[in-house]
Amino acid sequence: MTEHEGLRNLYEQVVNGSFKWQRWGLLSALCDYVLYYNQGDILEIGCGESSIHLSKLAEKYHRNCYHVEYSKSGVENMKNTKGYFGSNSKVFNMKSSDFFKECKLRPVFALSFIDGDHEYEQVKEDFFNTCYCTATGGYIFLHDTLPPDDSWKVSEKCGTVYKLREELESNYRHEFEIFTFDKSAFDVGLTMLRVNN
Repeated sequence: MTEHEGLRNLYEQVVNGSFKWQRWGLLSALCDYVLYYNQGDILEIGCGESSIHLSKLAEKYHRNCYHVEYSKSGVENMKNTKGYFGSNSKVFNMKSSDFFKECKLRPVFALSFIDGDHEYEQVKEDFFNTCYCTATGGYIFLHDTLPPDDSWKVSEKCGTVYKLREELESNYRHEFEIFTFDKSAFDVGLTMLRVNN
């Protein structure tokens, strides 16, 4: 199993807490807080560097971490690179909609991170499927919710995830506590939602 130098450095940053705010430091710190105070597992839709942070937190708090990723080559690369997935990781190489159909999960998640498909319709489906599996008081994080300008509103960048954030802020204030961080997470918006019901 190979280990990329940059990945090893990121892995060490997660372990010793010296991660940088520009990437996943804020997500990691907030998820650490959530898991300290809430029971339940972790869900990640769309794998990448965030998987390293979530895997380490799953081990720290003795939780399962469900990773859902559609790209077969992406999953194989991550599985063959030391540090992406931990001992508590459960990896599902499938579409998120298939994951929810097959797993039939009851509310078990203390926190979820959604960073898969960047189109409004799919991320909305992922979000509400995730809500049904999130314990009251649990948290859901959405990435790519605040594109810096219109050039970022394409699928290979932020896509149309921002439309879901706007909809949630306008119509769902009673169901969720919502806050969007403009900095960190590559400065494209990290929206944190606490599930009230």
